[in-house]
Amino acid sequence: MHRYWISGVLILLCWTQVVAAETAANPGFTGLWEYPTAEMPGDGTGRFGYAYASPYTFYYVDLAWLPWLEINTRLTTFDNVHVTEVNAINVEGQGRRYMDKAIDLKAMLYRSPKWYVPSVAFGVTDVMGTELMKAWYGVATWHFDRWALSAGYGTDRLNGVFGGVSWNAAEWLTLKAEYSPLDYSQDHAGAHKPHPDAAEAKYNLGAVVKAPWGMEGAVSWQRGEEFVVSLSQRFDLQGDSFLGLGTRGRYDAPGTARVAQWRDVDPEKLGGDILDALSRYVRVRDVELGISQGKIFVAYENYGHSSQAEAMVRVLVVLASLSPHLDSVFLIPRLRGVPVVRAEFPGTVLFEIRARDMKAKDPLQEARFTWADKADKNFSEENSGEKSEKWLFYRSDLQNRAKHDLRAMVVYEPRIDQTLDDDYQNRWSVDFIYENRSSRFSRLKGWGAFADVRVPFYNDVDIWWEPDMTDDIRLQQAVIGYLANLANLADNKTGFWAMGEVGWLDENWFGLNLWGRTYTKDGRWWGGARLSLVRDRDPQSFAGLAEGQIFIGGGGYTDLDDSPWRSAAWLQGGYNFPEIGLDLQVDYGRFADTDAGAKLSATRRWDAAAVGFWISRTDNLTPGKDFTNVGVRLELPAERWFGSWLGKPSAHIWEQDVSLLSTWRLDAGREPGSRWSPERILSQLRPIELKKNVEKLLWEYCAFESSEPAGPAEKIGQQSLVDFFVK
Repeated sequence: MHRYWISGVLILLCWTQVVAAETAANPGFTGLWEYPTAEMPGDGTGRFGYAYASPYTFYYVDLAWLPWLEINTRLTTFDNVHVTEVNAINVEGQGRRYMDKAIDLKAMLYRSPKWYVPSVAFGVTDVMGTELMKAWYGVATWHFDRWALSAGYGTDRLNGVFGGVSWNAAEWLTLKAEYSPLDYSQDHAGAHKPHPDAAEAKYNLGAVVKAPWGMEGAVSWQRGEEFVVSLSQRFDLQGDSFLGLGTRGRYDAPGTARVAQWRDVDPEKLGGDILDALSRYVRVRDVELGISQGKIFVAYENYGHSSQAEAMVRVLVVLASLSPHLDSVFLIPRLRGVPVVRAEFPGTVLFEIRARDMKAKDPLQEARFTWADKADKNFSEENSGEKSEKWLFYRSDLQNRAKHDLRAMVVYEPRIDQTLDDDYQNRWSVDFIYENRSSRFSRLKGWGAFADVRVPFYNDVDIWWEPDMTDDIRLQQAVIGYLANLANLADNKTGFWAMGEVGWLDENWFGLNLWGRTYTKDGRWWGGARLSLVRDRDPQSFAGLAEGQIFIGGGGYTDLDDSPWRSAAWLQGGYNFPEIGLDLQVDYGRFADTDAGAKLSATRRWDAAAVGFWISRTDNLTPGKDFTNVGVRLELPAERWFGSWLGKPSAHIWEQDVSLLSTWRLDAGREPGSRWSPERILSQLRPIELKKNVEKLLWEYCAFESSEPAGPAEKIGQQSLVDFFVK
């Protein structure tokens, strides 16, 4: 039931080669052994790991979700408390241990650059769920070269004043010692306590050994009672690929162009060279190239890069390598042949790319990113005639590239729940995926199709509230979608979009999704609506539909005689904080089970990767809670994070919404799934977001293999709350 642990399993494939100073405490947050410090990982980085500190075992995923906010999700087992001993739970399997999930939060209030002024953080442990191990704390940390001294105060089980010291004796070795007054007697599961007596000693000390690829192992002597062992692996959501061996910064290019005058340029040869280079060095299709005196226009569709910003930077690198001095460059990325954004760059940007030297503090200050309008839809046709300036247009033969895309991917689905007879279950499958993209030069411009057939090859999942988790081959998802840029109905380049999809929306629903959305000129604010008309799928068939509505309860599911069709509708609105890539969204309306209410979500984006948290509250509340459900949203680039797919390069992003509650109402707060929501296909291409990410990648490209820092974009990882709100 605890689907959020999928994130922990899948992030096992995320590695980094950075050896950092801060280390994990037993529960996973950054700290000493049992207690936190005023330190945290760099923005977008974290670790997953395991620690055995009998009678506790910790499994965790820790992440710097914001530059000043660390979020640690963990599963704690009480090794000497059995499930059947806790009165609230009555299941078979007396040998199984009691498990408790928790979320820990730490906010970096102030990050000090001086040794004599401490960094300061405050936080809370076990903030959601059973709150069996909840405590509040504040902590300060002084850094002296390789030394760090911490002192703080905690409530409840943290039990007063604590502190300790860590020493980075070498890049591969950290020694830590702490004073620990932790009150273990406050930990309990029902009437049972895993450690009812006080610790024999109030000190913990040990060593952490760090490998160059980010793995850390630790051995310590704790409580004066026993040795504790732990193992963790770092990851970076802004990294490139498995083991950190990606290609960002290593953008292949056809060579360095000689800065020439336009009178020395043969437009026909230049056009052919650019089209050939784009076909060889950038995974784009549907390319249209325009050349004029001192200007170049390129429209394209990205099909093989999970980052839209990366695709745009690669196009710029090719142009910088082949073009003479330019006055300006116009780039128009498309989706299924539909123009989305118009980006205009001054020619000096290409010169700086060629020299790998971003001289300006804000290199894109003069660049203009706006939504594409009706003039961008037929740019070549409108500018090919005799006008004040002559444009020569070239069309590549790439419009059919990746039009039909077939690939396979291994999928792992764990299920962890203490109420199950078998508390750890899992399924392994192979997904066979087909995708079709229409073209700018097609009559079906704007249309797309997607199908995913799931073939299980190992499955021990037997959960009555998830009847779709069978051994049978199933049509996981299959939709036909349409995207329309309604720019001709808007002025001043406001983003005005309509989109829809019909088919098997996810493993539980068949039906229709419709969206209408309006964005401000830069994409910072938006508003719109969503309408869904759906029907329950038969959970035991390949693609069949239930005769009525599926009711899950009483240990199984029932096909009711009610009308099989359900309707749902929401008004939607959102705001983007471009400085940190944070999206806030609110949906208000009627959910799939006729319950009315709202859903709030906050999603942090690192270009193609994203982690978000959401909470819903409808007129059907979860027992014992004042809300309906709460969960996490994951978007991780499949090619970059989970290894290669079988087939050609892909821009596929793995997505999952997972609940953080064990006891949520199964008939409340539900939304039908979707394949092509505006959040999925337009988020990276919003003008304000695309410009920020392109600038960051340009800094990285120019700083590659250089001793100079990567530029202002890197400094966000060192921010605190004071830095963000004051500076």
